[in-house]
Amino acid sequence: MRFARLSVLTTSVIVALALAGQVQAGPITYGPTPYLSAADSPFAGGAGLDYFYLEDFEDFALNTPGVTASAGYSTKPAWPASATDSVDGDDGVIDGYGNNGNSWFSSPGPAGVTFTFDAGVLGALPIEAGIVWTDGMDPITFEAYDAYGALIGSISTTGVADPVYTGTTAEDRFFGISYPDGIGKIKLYSGPAGVASGIEMDHLQYGGNTIPAPGAVILAGIGAGVAGWLRRRGII
Repeated sequence: MRFARLSVLTTSVIVALALAGQVQAGPITYGPTPYLSAADSPFAGGAGLDYFYLEDFEDFALNTPGVTASAGYSTKPAWPASATDSVDGDDGVIDGYGNNGNSWFSSPGPAGVTFTFDAGVLGALPIEAGIVWTDGMDPITFEAYDAYGALIGSISTTGVADPVYTGTTAEDRFFGISYPDGIGKIKLYSGPAGVASGIEMDHLQYGGNTIPAPGAVILAGIGAGVAGWLRRRGII
């Protein structure tokens, strides 16, 4: 009986050790925070990640790897500069206006835009993802989903949008999330249901790791080693 109890105990220890490297922190959301240039991103340009992309739409397209949009199009050349609300710093000068940059637009605003990530192209789903809301109507909502389509985080806010639609940037806000188990998609939408409106956004950004974290590999190896040692001694 003593050995049976010991076996159960040691097996539990082994499982705990083996899984320790796989235990992940929960999701962390960011925003809404003012955003005038990439320097305002909480992701620090993807420091410590295997890949990181920032799509600023300045080439009039969404063409960074491993992401697709459910709706929308580049504001230019479809729109004149006077109606474009890019991230302020994209034209090289932070001056309160985003007319000379480019952004992504969709209508209706309450339907929003969903950006879906492709682990096959990226090597692994991103663990950081975010986007900047640059124009539209209140309320504004950001949502993030895991690889299986389950909601892992959301942010809703109001009192941000102003009545100006000529490229001013004081209202621009960043929304984002980090989640070590992988982000399958993010969605941004705004405006009251039933009201004709659009939504404009910029600086889609996402990054991740294509190999396990070193700590996960080490701890899993320790668990396997302990298991082998106990087996050789007939304990388990």
